[in-house]
Amino acid sequence: MRFVLIACCLLALGGPASAASCGERITFVRSVIDKDLKTGFIGDTVYAAMSKDLDAASNACRSGEDAKAQLLVSSTQSRHGYPVR
Repeated sequence: MRFVLIACCLLALGGPASAASCGERITFVRSVIDKDLKTGFIGDTVYAAMSKDLDAASNACRSGEDAKAQLLVSSTQSRHGYPVR
């Protein structure tokens, strides 16, 4: 019974990142970095690196590899200082 409760709590704490489909999440992160580029919060090289990573995540997502796509998005966000939720 404890295991079930712990598992439920961990799933609930997963938050929006785990609740959103990979396509929705990739679209959201792209919109964030687009805005950050326009405001000068990030530079062209960071934007290009993140876009390349998000392209790889998008390819995985289209191939039905949701978990891989989610992992790629999370690692990209972490690597570039964006909070992972």
